[in-house]
Amino acid sequence: MSTRAWPSREEWQAKAEYAVRTSQTMYERLDRLQPDTNWWSLGEESELEELASTAAPEMRRLLTAEINRLRAQMPDRPAPGRERVSWFVALEDEAYDNACNLGALEGMRTEVQRARQKQTWGEVVWHLGRLRSHYPAVALPERLLAAHDRMTELTASADEHRKEAAVAAEQAAVDKEIARRATDKAWAKELKRRATIDSPRVIRVGPQIATSKDEQMT
Repeated sequence: MSTRAWPSREEWQAKAEYAVRTSQTMYERLDRLQPDTNWWSLGEESELEELASTAAPEMRRLLTAEINRLRAQMPDRPAPGRERVSWFVALEDEAYDNACNLGALEGMRTEVQRARQKQTWGEVVWHLGRLRSHYPAVALPERLLAAHDRMTELTASADEHRKEAAVAAEQAAVDKEIARRATDKAWAKELKRRATIDSPRVIRVGPQIATSKDEQMT
């Protein structure tokens, strides 16, 4: 038998908002209610596609040039596998940094190409931001920098639209739960749930030894 101290009906009702907001994040709720939603307007989406579809192949050319430069500095780099791992671990200083950058840029080039094929333009924007912020050895032309600035504005706009929808969805859930907890039906259901927790069913597993009373009933 549980000795849990349950909140009163008034306390339980007062925690309706808290229960909703802590059960899941507002974005988890939104994604469940509106999966695969595009948060750009039609005009914003068209502009982003035009900018990103032009930026992706230009990025790939820049990445390839830097990858080739770094590979030329490490002609003894083994093929992927255990041998490369051992080779990488033994590197020091600049050679180690170059190997790290090379691996990262190779991965980025693959991901940019995949994003281009799938037309997931937000990924192109993200990778261009990575390249711009963390790899100064790759000189980005002004047109690509300007395109990234504009695409960042567009993705920020989509993020704001998504946030507004998430806040609204969460508030609607809060209002619904507050109204639900105010009903006698909901309170009766809550009491039943508590009773189940306080006196859980016992499920016996495996052969049981019959008592004398059990034997009389067979």
